[in-house]
Amino acid sequence: MYNQEHFFNVNDLKRYSLGTKNKTLKYADDGSLTIYVQQDKPADDRVSNWLPSPDDDFAMTIRCYWPDEVLQNGDWLPPVVEKVK
Repeated sequence: MYNQEHFFNVNDLKRYSLGTKNKTLKYADDGSLTIYVQQDKPADDRVSNWLPSPDDDFAMTIRCYWPDEVLQNGDWLPPVVEKVK
C-alpha cells in the first residue's frame, strides 16, 4: 500500500502489505479471501484482513514471486477492487 507520494502508508499496525507471510488471514468457507482496504479500522473480526489505506489517493501493487504458468500466460487475473462506500 503506497500513498500518493509512493511511500508506504504510515499506520498504527505498521502493516504495509498482506500476503502469505500473514498467518492470521481469515478465509471464507468457500476459500475466498476478502481484503479490507480502508483508512478506518474495521470490526475486530476483520482486522486480520485489513490493509490500512490513506484517506486520499493511493496505489496498490500485487507482487507474485515465482508465479505459476496461469499467471504468466494471462489465464489468471486479479479480482476487481470494489468500492463499497
